[in-house]
Amino acid sequence: MKGRVAQKHPAPFPMVMRAFIVLPIPEETTAALARLQSALPVGKAVPEQNLHLTLAFLGEVSEATLEEIDMGLSGLHWPAVEIVFDGLDSFTEMERGLVFAAVRHTQALDGLQAKVAAVARAAGVDLPRRRFRPHVTLMRSNRRPRGPARDRLAAQLGARAAIPGFVARDIVLFGSTLTPAGAIHEALASYPLMEPPA
Repeated sequence: MKGRVAQKHPAPFPMVMRAFIVLPIPEETTAALARLQSALPVGKAVPEQNLHLTLAFLGEVSEATLEEIDMGLSGLHWPAVEIVFDGLDSFTEMERGLVFAAVRHTQALDGLQAKVAAVARAAGVDLPRRRFRPHVTLMRSNRRPRGPARDRLAAQLGARAAIPGFVARDIVLFGSTLTPAGAIHEALASYPLMEPPA
Protein backbone atom coordinates (compact mmCIF):
# COMPACT_ATOMS: atom_id res chain seq x y z
CA MET A 1 0.00 0.00 0.00
CA LYS A 2 1.17 3.53 -0.74
CA GLY A 3 -0.14 5.07 2.48
CA ARG A 4 2.01 5.26 5.58
CA VAL A 5 1.56 1.77 7.00
CA ALA A 6 0.22 1.98 10.54
CA GLN A 7 0.56 -1.75 11.15
CA LYS A 8 2.03 -4.26 8.76
CA HIS A 9 -0.68 -6.54 7.45
CA PRO A 10 0.33 -10.12 6.54
CA ALA A 11 0.62 -10.43 2.77
CA PRO A 12 -1.38 -11.15 0.78
CA PHE A 13 -4.59 -9.49 1.95
CA PRO A 14 -7.64 -11.75 2.26
CA MET A 15 -9.64 -11.92 -0.94
CA VAL A 16 -12.42 -9.99 0.83
CA MET A 17 -12.12 -7.75 3.88
CA ARG A 18 -14.57 -5.66 5.89
CA ALA A 19 -13.10 -2.17 5.87
CA PHE A 20 -13.77 1.46 6.69
CA ILE A 21 -12.03 4.86 6.64
CA VAL A 22 -11.86 6.96 9.81
CA LEU A 23 -10.41 9.88 11.69
CA PRO A 24 -8.65 8.44 14.76
CA ILE A 25 -9.39 9.86 18.21
CA PRO A 26 -6.45 11.11 20.36
CA GLU A 27 -5.89 9.80 23.88
CA GLU A 28 -7.21 12.85 25.77
CA THR A 29 -10.50 12.77 23.88
CA THR A 30 -10.76 8.99 24.15
CA ALA A 31 -10.35 9.20 27.93
CA ALA A 32 -13.16 11.79 28.16
CA LEU A 33 -15.43 9.63 26.00
CA ALA A 34 -14.69 6.58 28.17
CA ARG A 35 -15.75 8.52 31.27
CA LEU A 36 -19.04 9.37 29.57
CA GLN A 37 -19.56 5.74 28.62
CA SER A 38 -19.26 4.65 32.25
CA ALA A 39 -22.11 7.00 33.22
CA LEU A 40 -24.57 5.93 30.52
CA PRO A 41 -27.39 3.69 31.80
CA VAL A 42 -27.93 1.44 28.76
CA GLY A 43 -26.08 -0.61 26.22
CA LYS A 44 -22.61 -2.07 25.82
CA ALA A 45 -19.70 0.34 25.62
CA VAL A 46 -17.63 0.41 22.44
CA PRO A 47 -14.06 -0.54 23.50
CA GLU A 48 -11.76 2.48 23.81
CA GLN A 49 -9.45 1.16 21.11
CA ASN A 50 -12.39 1.04 18.69
CA LEU A 51 -13.56 4.65 19.17
CA HIS A 52 -13.26 6.62 15.93
CA LEU A 53 -15.08 9.02 13.62
CA THR A 54 -16.14 7.11 10.51
CA LEU A 55 -15.80 8.91 7.18
CA ALA A 56 -16.86 5.96 5.01
CA PHE A 57 -17.92 2.41 5.84
CA LEU A 58 -16.84 0.31 2.87
CA GLY A 59 -18.41 -3.02 3.82
CA GLU A 60 -16.86 -6.18 2.35
CA VAL A 61 -14.31 -5.18 -0.28
CA SER A 62 -11.72 -7.05 -2.32
CA GLU A 63 -7.96 -6.69 -2.17
CA ALA A 64 -8.03 -4.97 -5.59
CA THR A 65 -10.59 -2.44 -4.33
CA LEU A 66 -8.48 -1.74 -1.23
CA GLU A 67 -5.47 -1.09 -3.46
CA GLU A 68 -7.46 1.40 -5.55
CA ILE A 69 -8.72 3.15 -2.41
CA ASP A 70 -5.17 3.26 -1.08
CA MET A 71 -3.97 4.96 -4.26
CA GLY A 72 -6.80 7.47 -4.10
CA LEU A 73 -6.23 8.34 -0.44
CA SER A 74 -2.48 8.63 -1.02
CA GLY A 75 -3.17 11.35 -3.59
CA LEU A 76 -5.70 13.19 -1.41
CA HIS A 77 -4.50 16.68 -0.49
CA TRP A 78 -6.64 18.12 2.29
CA PRO A 79 -5.79 20.26 5.32
CA ALA A 80 -5.96 19.02 8.90
CA VAL A 81 -9.50 19.31 10.27
CA GLU A 82 -10.63 20.71 13.61
CA ILE A 83 -13.10 18.40 15.37
CA VAL A 84 -15.61 19.94 17.80
CA PHE A 85 -18.16 17.92 19.79
CA ASP A 86 -21.77 18.96 20.41
CA GLY A 87 -22.60 16.60 23.28
CA LEU A 88 -24.40 13.24 23.37
CA ASP A 89 -27.15 12.17 21.02
CA SER A 90 -29.04 9.15 19.67
CA PHE A 91 -30.82 8.31 16.47
CA THR A 92 -34.61 8.51 16.11
CA GLU A 93 -36.44 7.27 19.22
CA MET A 94 -33.14 5.99 20.67
CA GLU A 95 -33.10 3.23 18.06
CA ARG A 96 -31.43 0.08 19.43
CA GLY A 97 -30.16 2.13 22.36
CA LEU A 98 -27.29 3.41 20.23
CA VAL A 99 -25.69 6.49 21.81
CA PHE A 100 -23.00 8.64 20.23
CA ALA A 101 -20.98 11.78 20.72
CA ALA A 102 -22.23 14.20 18.08
CA VAL A 103 -19.59 16.06 16.05
CA ARG A 104 -20.26 19.54 14.71
CA HIS A 105 -20.57 19.96 10.96
CA THR A 106 -17.92 22.21 9.44
CA GLN A 107 -17.13 22.97 5.84
CA ALA A 108 -13.69 21.38 6.24
CA LEU A 109 -15.00 18.14 7.78
CA ASP A 110 -17.90 17.77 5.37
CA GLY A 111 -15.57 18.49 2.45
CA LEU A 112 -13.09 15.86 3.61
CA GLN A 113 -15.83 13.26 3.99
CA ALA A 114 -17.10 14.04 0.49
CA LYS A 115 -13.59 13.59 -0.93
CA VAL A 116 -13.12 10.27 0.87
CA ALA A 117 -16.53 9.05 -0.33
CA ALA A 118 -15.60 10.02 -3.89
CA VAL A 119 -12.39 7.98 -3.64
CA ALA A 120 -14.37 4.95 -2.43
CA ARG A 121 -17.00 5.27 -5.16
CA ALA A 122 -14.29 5.67 -7.83
CA ALA A 123 -12.89 2.33 -6.62
CA GLY A 124 -16.29 0.71 -7.14
CA VAL A 125 -17.70 0.80 -3.59
CA ASP A 126 -21.47 1.30 -3.57
CA LEU A 127 -21.75 3.77 -0.70
CA PRO A 128 -25.30 4.76 0.31
CA ARG A 129 -26.09 8.33 -0.69
CA ARG A 130 -27.30 9.71 2.61
CA ARG A 131 -26.46 12.83 4.55
CA PHE A 132 -23.21 12.62 6.49
CA ARG A 133 -23.89 12.76 10.23
CA PRO A 134 -20.48 12.90 11.94
CA HIS A 135 -20.34 11.13 15.29
CA VAL A 136 -18.38 8.75 17.51
CA THR A 137 -20.45 5.75 18.62
CA LEU A 138 -20.19 5.15 22.38
CA MET A 139 -22.83 2.55 23.30
CA ARG A 140 -24.75 -0.16 21.47
CA SER A 141 -27.73 -2.19 22.59
CA ASN A 142 -29.91 -4.82 20.93
CA ARG A 143 -33.07 -3.16 22.18
CA ARG A 144 -34.50 0.28 22.74
CA PRO A 145 -34.25 1.52 26.36
CA ARG A 146 -37.49 1.68 28.34
CA GLY A 147 -38.76 2.97 31.66
CA PRO A 148 -36.34 4.64 34.10
CA ALA A 149 -33.30 3.78 31.98
CA ARG A 150 -34.86 5.60 29.03
CA ASP A 151 -35.63 8.62 31.22
CA ARG A 152 -32.08 8.80 32.59
CA LEU A 153 -30.63 8.47 29.10
CA ALA A 154 -32.96 11.18 27.74
CA ALA A 155 -31.77 13.56 30.48
CA GLN A 156 -28.13 12.90 29.60
CA LEU A 157 -28.77 13.38 25.90
CA GLY A 158 -30.30 16.76 26.62
CA ALA A 159 -27.30 18.01 28.60
CA ARG A 160 -24.06 19.43 27.26
CA ALA A 161 -21.10 17.11 27.72
CA ALA A 162 -17.53 18.33 28.15
CA ILE A 163 -15.67 16.51 25.38
CA PRO A 164 -12.32 17.98 24.35
CA GLY A 165 -12.02 18.58 20.63
CA PHE A 166 -8.90 17.98 18.59
CA VAL A 167 -7.25 18.57 15.23
CA ALA A 168 -7.41 15.50 12.98
CA ARG A 169 -4.09 15.16 11.17
CA ASP A 170 -4.47 11.70 9.67
CA ILE A 171 -6.99 9.51 7.87
CA VAL A 172 -6.75 5.80 8.68
CA LEU A 173 -7.88 2.83 6.58
CA PHE A 174 -9.02 0.01 8.87
CA GLY A 175 -9.79 -3.65 8.30
CA SER A 176 -12.25 -5.30 10.66
CA THR A 177 -12.83 -8.90 11.70
CA LEU A 178 -16.08 -9.86 13.42
CA THR A 179 -15.69 -12.32 16.31
CA PRO A 180 -18.11 -13.63 18.98
CA ALA A 181 -16.42 -11.25 21.43
CA GLY A 182 -16.85 -8.25 19.14
CA ALA A 183 -15.12 -6.57 16.21
CA ILE A 184 -11.33 -6.52 16.01
CA HIS A 185 -10.06 -3.49 14.08
CA GLU A 186 -6.67 -3.42 12.40
CA ALA A 187 -5.08 -0.25 11.03
CA LEU A 188 -3.90 -1.03 7.51
CA ALA A 189 -2.49 2.35 6.49
CA SER A 190 -2.68 6.02 7.45
CA TYR A 191 -2.61 9.12 5.27
CA PRO A 192 -1.41 12.46 6.65
CA LEU A 193 -3.51 15.57 6.16
CA MET A 194 -1.72 18.79 5.36
CA GLU A 195 -0.72 21.10 8.19
CA PRO A 196 -2.47 24.50 7.94
CA PRO A 197 -0.19 27.40 7.03
CA ALA A 198 1.35 29.21 9.99
